[in-house]
Amino acid sequence: MVGAVGPVPVLASGGIGDGAGIARALALGAQGASLGTRLVASDEAYVHPEFKRRIVASRASDTAFTADLYDGGWPGAPHRTLRNRTYDEWVAAGQPPPGCRPGEGTSIGRRRLISGEIVEWRRYAVGMATPEVEDGIDYDPLWAGESCTVVNDIKPAAQIVADLVRDAQAGLYALR
Repeated sequence: MVGAVGPVPVLASGGIGDGAGIARALALGAQGASLGTRLVASDEAYVHPEFKRRIVASRASDTAFTADLYDGGWPGAPHRTLRNRTYDEWVAAGQPPPGCRPGEGTSIGRRRLISGEIVEWRRYAVGMATPEVEDGIDYDPLWAGESCTVVNDIKPAAQIVADLVRDAQAGLYALR
């Protein structure tokens, strides 16, 4: 990619959750890296504590890539999430398309919008399991990438960044 778009800067993204991953991306010519899942497991991330705990407890094999599972309000956007009851029941039903999925449109709880309004959260709709989710997160989309394999704790974002920098520097030194 770097050779194809140069001199445009390239940010590596996907599957990077630690300093070693950043070092590998930089060694391949990327100018930076984008991390998502690692920072969800930070003290500051505005997500449900159980969501953070599940990221720490999961491995790449606990995630699923789907083209249209959580498409309510966001059609045509493939995504990766932690496997949960919504995923398991959808697979057990033969992975039916939108409009034919188990429990489609039923309420999975309530959530607060950015505006502050509290609304019913419909099964298969996009959204984030925030701390206000009251009815459990077993049916919520739990956005997470395969990098969850290297996410082993929840800590302050500043500490995560310091660890990433330290480990990326060590990784780059080792690659010399």
